[in-house]
Amino acid sequence: MHSFHSKLAGLACIALAVFAPVALGAAPASATTEIEVWHSLSGVAQQTFEELTNQFNSEQNQVHVTLVYKGDARTAVEAGLAALKAHNGPDLIELKDSLGARFAASSGGLRPISEVLALDKTPDFNFTLPGSASFLRDSKGKLLAFPLVVSMPVLLYNRDAFIKAGLEPDVRARTWKDLQQLLVAVQDEGRGTSCAYTTSYQNWIHIENVAAWDGASFASRDNGMEGPGASLSFNDLLHVRHIALLESWVKAELFKFSGHGTEGDARFAAGECTTLTTASADVGDILAKANFKVGAAPLPIYEEVTPQPVASLVQGSGLWAVQGKKPPQYLAMARFLAYLAKPVPAAEWSERTGSMPINTSAMLALEHSNLTDRVKGLVQVMGLETGRPLAGARGVRLANLDEIEADNDSELEQVWNGHKAAKEALDDAVREGNVLLKRPEAALH
Repeated sequence: MHSFHSKLAGLACIALAVFAPVALGAAPASATTEIEVWHSLSGVAQQTFEELTNQFNSEQNQVHVTLVYKGDARTAVEAGLAALKAHNGPDLIELKDSLGARFAASSGGLRPISEVLALDKTPDFNFTLPGSASFLRDSKGKLLAFPLVVSMPVLLYNRDAFIKAGLEPDVRARTWKDLQQLLVAVQDEGRGTSCAYTTSYQNWIHIENVAAWDGASFASRDNGMEGPGASLSFNDLLHVRHIALLESWVKAELFKFSGHGTEGDARFAAGECTTLTTASADVGDILAKANFKVGAAPLPIYEEVTPQPVASLVQGSGLWAVQGKKPPQYLAMARFLAYLAKPVPAAEWSERTGSMPINTSAMLALEHSNLTDRVKGLVQVMGLETGRPLAGARGVRLANLDEIEADNDSELEQVWNGHKAAKEALDDAVREGNVLLKRPEAALH
């Protein structure tokens, strides 16, 4: 960590001018305020978050942060709900974006971060890059939670395997047709290659982000960001065409289904699969295991639908403030979050995990970090998300979203197994998902 800090020392001085809006008021001379943060991070993200928190604790004596690992994302939610009922919950809790709204609806126990920051006269983080924070803002643009894990979809490829197959190691597939040609070449020329392509987060990438990237819709009412009353719409021609294409790849053994979660990451990191679509925030864990050089590119497009990519749908998790705390706790939360948003800590987080930078200062620092060499092209892919998101790309906020996504995964697996055609599976997924949208959100305990 210290070498990274030294490398960015000069850049940080410049970047602080951009960071100025989060300068904190004078700190009171008082005893140290203790705050507790519950999280579900693992791997490189957990290690990095612990190191940044320790660094924060060591640099000042007004606030001390204790991190508590509570298991996976759903377990953390259940633990949080139980703690709130017992009135002994944490001060901040890290929640996956698809679970944060359900936590608030089930408990009523979350306070918008914008209100917490205002208590210390710390401005709302309006300087955050739109693509990194829009999924955690309300309809009025107020920040509901601090964006911690921020992932965009990314296409990773094994540069060593591409060279072995006689391909340009930094080739970029602009369209899905271009990618198919690359996969055929890798399969034909890459001796010993049994898996040309796999994916993690198949619903998020191949349904939600194919819609956003090509300017289509996953659901009405700006994917639910405008409020209740949305309906699903991903059984359109674009999605039928895309899922049918992937179905043909399965039959040709270009695409190997790995699972509904991050199983594809493991197969890529082991060198079994040469190309992978996944979440950028998983890159740190992949690099910790891969013994080959990695390249990155944005998702391909269908040029018949759009001449240029529109925007990605980011996903991730945020740090939410718990209701009912005393003013000193909220002041301490504001100071900790402001520290995480500083140029060097924010860039350190992105450099090590692959999470998108949350502000311009961190993006500037990241361009001069080791990540530019470790995953060639990844920082440039992140730079595509620095503009203002268009309608349909702010995020997805739907009732029972986690259940809808699980149902979509099951329908996609029916296609890969040859049990359903693409159109039938997508029609069924939309019909079943719309039923879930109209059902009251179930409590998570």
